[in-house]
Amino acid sequence: MSTDQLLRPQGPFLEIEGVFVPYCSQGEGQPVLLTHGVLGDLRSLDPVAGDLSDAVEAITVTLPALTADARPTRPFGTAGQRDDLIDLIWSLGRGPVHLVAWSFSAHSALAVAIDRPDLVRSLFLYEPGFPTFVEDEARREAVVTDMGAAFAPVAEAFRRGDREGAVRLAIDAAARQPGHCEAQPDAIRAIYCDTAHTLEAIFAQTPPIPLAPADLGRIRCPVTIARGEATRDCYAIVSDVAARLVSGAAHVVVPEAGHLLPEQEPARFANLVRAHLERAGAIAARAGIETLSEDAQ
Repeated sequence: MSTDQLLRPQGPFLEIEGVFVPYCSQGEGQPVLLTHGVLGDLRSLDPVAGDLSDAVEAITVTLPALTADARPTRPFGTAGQRDDLIDLIWSLGRGPVHLVAWSFSAHSALAVAIDRPDLVRSLFLYEPGFPTFVEDEARREAVVTDMGAAFAPVAEAFRRGDREGAVRLAIDAAARQPGHCEAQPDAIRAIYCDTAHTLEAIFAQTPPIPLAPADLGRIRCPVTIARGEATRDCYAIVSDVAARLVSGAAHVVVPEAGHLLPEQEPARFANLVRAHLERAGAIAARAGIETLSEDAQ
């Protein structure tokens, strides 16, 4: 068996800049691309896609550069991920997509909507974390301080060569709950284990795309920006500021939820996405689901 065959995914894939990108499509209708964050892959949002597949074509993907990708022409970071997302959407051949992005991928998704509006029908973001557009000094410092408190121990464990410990600390920090990682079902912990090697890319990433308030003001497609009521300050502040800067954006604060809502309660997260898709005109309204609760914080 050739090296190419060993690296080639078993299921459907796209080739983006020399990298095989696995994806999975469920259902029919307008295309909805769901993108994961750090320590995730196409399995992370598969239950969400399954819940949406009765109304849309729900597509999950393992993003390049979070699979030990080391392309010198597209080093890992939000800029490289933006370019990968643009190539992915184009290569899927479905036309513009409804782009759903969680955590790390949300900053790149914002950049796609700004730089290539022809590729994005609507945008649903859950807890972006890069504060490049947070102008208030006190809020920006609060983001940086909370990020340090959360993830400096992760970096230290990684430097010691304790990859397993770094993964556990990262997940516990995102959940704001010691022991959260170890308490997860086998299927979720398997994803963490299989993607642990990507921490090397995370700690060597390029600086985030310097999106400014005026950039977010250029977005014209329907947008929902959501966060959990119980999430970390770093995610809450960035989400709240982004929601104010995007004209007409729905701002959703999800009661009793945190950063890991999409994998902890996929049905609930899918209902939030469904409500956004109804607002964007992608699907007809359905009774009995959790509706958008806009919060003008």
